[in-house]
Amino acid sequence: MIQRKNFLFSALLLVLPLLSGCNSGSDLIICEDGSTPTPGPGTPATITEVLTQLGAPTQRLTYDPTRQNQFTGALGTRVTIPARAFLRANGQPVTGPVVLELREIFDKAGMILSNRPTVASGRLLESAGEVFLQPAQDSSLRLSPGTTIQIQTQNPPNLASRDSMRLFVAPVPGVNTTNCFTWLLNPDPQSSLSPTPSGYRLEIGKVLFDAGMGWFNCDRFYGTPSPQPIVVDVAGPDVDPQQNTMVFAAFRAFNGSLRVCDFTAPGTFQTGGAPAGAAISVVVIQTLGGKLYYGRQDGVVAAGTRFSPVLRETTRAALVADLATL
Repeated sequence: MIQRKNFLFSALLLVLPLLSGCNSGSDLIICEDGSTPTPGPGTPATITEVLTQLGAPTQRLTYDPTRQNQFTGALGTRVTIPARAFLRANGQPVTGPVVLELREIFDKAGMILSNRPTVASGRLLESAGEVFLQPAQDSSLRLSPGTTIQIQTQNPPNLASRDSMRLFVAPVPGVNTTNCFTWLLNPDPQSSLSPTPSGYRLEIGKVLFDAGMGWFNCDRFYGTPSPQPIVVDVAGPDVDPQQNTMVFAAFRAFNGSLRVCDFTAPGTFQTGGAPAGAAISVVVIQTLGGKLYYGRQDGVVAAGTRFSPVLRETTRAALVADLATL
């Protein structure tokens, strides 16, 4: 860790904004009380723990099969499920309560901390809301024939356009750390998306639900004239995209993000398909030696441009607060 600290704090003037009340020395950061900053209890030890601890929180809903149920999530998502909606794997109707898990993502911070960027088969998307809904206890449950679950979303304030929104889906499990995540365009004609004055209404049918498609997304394809790669250099030892380092690009003009996950050792990350001239914030999140590191660099997508965010030790609260400004 001494080698790591010496490397990270060589350009000390760049690290002070998140560490008010601390002064820099030659290779350390010293606070007014003589201590070095510590991440505090519960610091994520791996990227998987970053996603599980800081990603969109899981809300638990208890469904009563004897009547129509309506739930409202913490961010305003409304879920409506008719009576007698679920079957067991053997075809028998579910007669007792069913606990469901709901997660909501409406901003770029949530996309990053949940590893749910807006991309489908390499094409950039803009999102009007990402929602996860699945049974918490029994993944073998099925929808009754003819049953649909209705999900009503609210438009995020930073949505650039509502044109041409379509339904995209992704399967459970809800955490994917080792590969680039991608959305799938809805393949089920019985499931749909339609606009409402304040958001979108999603109708989730039996085919999607029974296939384990727990993530649902209102998206539009975002045009990428003169597509350019985003190249990010992460300095320092032990950079491992599967265990301790993830890189994202958040687009400032619309509600979208990319995970920069094509990796070349020792520390270069790259992704394609970014529109030339787009203003972005490149963020790097890293866990090493029980500590949490974060770097951010704002810039513009252009041919030949490389990003190199300066990593600095931080806390969970400071990381979340900075991502909220994207």
